[in-house]
Parts: sequence; C-alpha cells; structure tokens
Amino acid sequence: MGNSNVDEFALFLKSEQMQAVELNFSKCSTIGVGGVARAIYPRSFTELMTALDGCQRRNIPFRILGKMSNVLPPRADDGTVYILTTRLCDISMGEAPLAYAGASVNAFLQECKRQGKSGAEFLAGIPCTVGGAAYMNAGVSGHYFSDVVRSVIVYENGELKTYSKDACEYAYKHSRFMTGGIILAVVFDLKQSTPFDVESRIRAFLLRRRGLPKGKSMGCVFKNPEGCSAGLLLDGAGLKGVRVGGAVVAAEHANFIINDSGATVEDVTALIELMRRTVYEKYGVALQEEICYL
Repeated sequence: MGNSNVDEFALFLKSEQMQAVELNFSKCSTIGVGGVARAIYPRSFTELMTALDGCQRRNIPFRILGKMSNVLPPRADDGTVYILTTRLCDISMGEAPLAYAGASVNAFLQECKRQGKSGAEFLAGIPCTVGGAAYMNAGVSGHYFSDVVRSVIVYENGELKTYSKDACEYAYKHSRFMTGGIILAVVFDLKQSTPFDVESRIRAFLLRRRGLPKGKSMGCVFKNPEGCSAGLLLDGAGLKGVRVGGAVVAAEHANFIINDSGATVEDVTALIELMRRTVYEKYGVALQEEICYL
C-alpha cells in the first residue's frame, strides 16, 4: 500500500475506532494464491457503512469480499482496502426469510432445513456467501439465485435501498450490483415444506456435485457461451490436464483450474489466457470469464 494510502487508512481507522488485519489471499481464497493486503471485518451494518463512507471520503480504493470463492486475488498489495462481510452473517426465518450478505449459503440452507423452507436447495455445496450469490446470480443445473429472491437490500450513494427482484436486473451470471450498490441482505421467496423434504433435496444436489473437481479452485472459470458449454469446448480443445506451473486444468471438468502444487497468480493468469486462446483458435468462440479479478 502506498505511503499516502497507509497514512490515510491509519487515520481513518483511528478516527472510527476500527481495527485492520492482514489478509493473506493465499490462505483465505479458495484458489489459494495471492499476496497480502489490509482488510476490515465489520461487525455490524453501521461499521460497514462507516468503512465505506470513510474510504470514499479519503479516496482510499476498496473492494467488498465474502468467502473469495469466485475470484482471482492480486499478486501484491496495490493499496486497495478489502472489506469482508463474513461477520455479517445473521439469518432470520419467517414468512419472508432474510439473510445478511456475509452468511454462507450452506449455513442459510441449514436454517431452511430446520424450518422446512424449500426452493434454495440447488445452492447446496457452493462455497459462497449470500451476498456473493446475489451479486453473481449464482446458479447450477438450470437453477439460479434469482429464482428465490424477493428483494435485495443495498447501501448505495449513502442511502439504504431495497430493490425488488425485477429491479435487480438479473440475467445469466449478472446483476445490477456489478455496476454499483453494496449488498447488505437478501429477502427470499421460498415455499413451505418439511425438514425431511428439504434435507432430501439438499442431499440430492450435493450428490450431483460429487463429480466436480476436488482441491483449491475458483469454481468455473468461464461463462457458458450462448447455446453451448464452456466445459465441453475446453475439453474438446484438449485442455484437460494442461499445466502452467502449479496451476492445472482439472481432469474431471475442463472449466476448473486447480492449484495443484504451489500455483501463483501468474500461473493461473497464464493458464486462463492459454485456455481462452486455444478454444478461440479451434472453435472461433471467445470465452468470457465468470471469475472476478481483484
């Protein structure tokens, strides 16, 4: 972090009685690569909004993160402050279940099971937060997060706002929040069922995921082009098992990159470019990343 940002950041923390910690991306991200950076873990929405406002007033660059399951971290500290939501993890069940942005999807599903709330079981096994799923419109097997959203509560331009499902502008791997607004919580539209039925559906979706690659990864690297599967294109291009340094294309699914043996950010980046170029040369299809770059 540049000296001016370090000074501004230290003054900001002191003035707001907040504490920063060192964030080691190689230990915290699901791909297990990256350098270190300064991070804040707000314990309440008030602290979160204070952190956001403080960074904006002092022109300190910041990013919001959850479980870091669909991101490629930076190689080194570039002055960005990372604000992690994982302590904002409250979940409440009722006629309209609500979960804070930092709640893990799997913790939310356990509450759904206890209360017999059905509809979100397809998210089982996805290692992300509710906020991350709402941001990316996470999906699997033709089901998408937007299928179970009633509304999303955000902090935007210094105000609390509630967006209806339609106003969230959901599409394939897309939401309006990719261009603005900090997701605070999601209100869900679920159906009443029984704990037994919800658990059975969770187990069924977990069973479908057993064939996915094991190990440190970011999940699927590329979006599916319209009308076809990125994984099949990558497989057809002979990319399974291709390696750059410690990063390797998974043998089980060609749209996954595994940190096999001490991969670096540079290894992963180079492998992504190799995959993209190879598919374009063979099929004339330009793949677009699903992952987010930090």
